[in-house]
Amino acid sequence: MNTYDRLYNLAKEIDARVAAIERAAENGRKLPLVRNIGAGLGTVTVAGSGSLVSIELDRDAMRTQTGASLAGHVLQAIRDAESAASTRRDAMITEASGRRES
Repeated sequence: MNTYDRLYNLAKEIDARVAAIERAAENGRKLPLVRNIGAGLGTVTVAGSGSLVSIELDRDAMRTQTGASLAGHVLQAIRDAESAASTRRDAMITEASGRRES
């Protein structure tokens, strides 16, 4: 195989990896992530990009909470979901790139 062929094959391999990484990033942004709110209060859903999609609360469980404790549980669940979405998206990109995490 001559130098031109090797370079051509290397360029094709790079293009394929870039395409795989772009697909993984896009899939990571699209996949929603659902997290339970503590104390059985319900769930929060974020998009794969981390943006809040919805909050579903259980009316009966809410009655046992003060406003401050309810807000604290919901905010923590949103933070956890945002972080998990980011971690999952990064892992998908790392896997698609063929790299191993350090």
